[in-house]
Amino acid sequence: MNLRSADDMTRVLIVEDNPVDAEMVERALQEEQSWTTETTVADDGEKAIELLLEHRGGRQQRPDLVILDLNLPKRDGAEVLQVIRTTDELRSLPVVVLSSSPMHVMKSKVHKANVEANCYLTKPADLDEFLALGKRLRYCYEKALGSKS
Repeated sequence: MNLRSADDMTRVLIVEDNPVDAEMVERALQEEQSWTTETTVADDGEKAIELLLEHRGGRQQRPDLVILDLNLPKRDGAEVLQVIRTTDELRSLPVVVLSSSPMHVMKSKVHKANVEANCYLTKPADLDEFLALGKRLRYCYEKALGSKS
């Protein structure tokens, strides 16, 4: 295994219960050709939390970025974000909320859970806009990295 390329790769956890949307996010990330990503998909909030906590002890490499839908089965996105923000090893993990809900609904739901994401994006309805999402996700990720102290 080439460790050098693994270091240059951004590991992304996509938390999305709609398989079509999850695939579209993966394709959008691939469209951003100068940004090498490796994706894992969790199709419900409980699986996402299990994956994140599994990475906590260093047993596996944790994701560098979480793309999180809010409307999920088992445990919703706000609960997943609460776990991230209240777990020491995960607290600074960049999280982009990507939801079909309007922006004010997303922010309200997250705010009620007493947590914040790094970025909030509304899922595009148009295929071309969805494929262009990779650029916006990368911007959010790099902005979050720049704001870490």
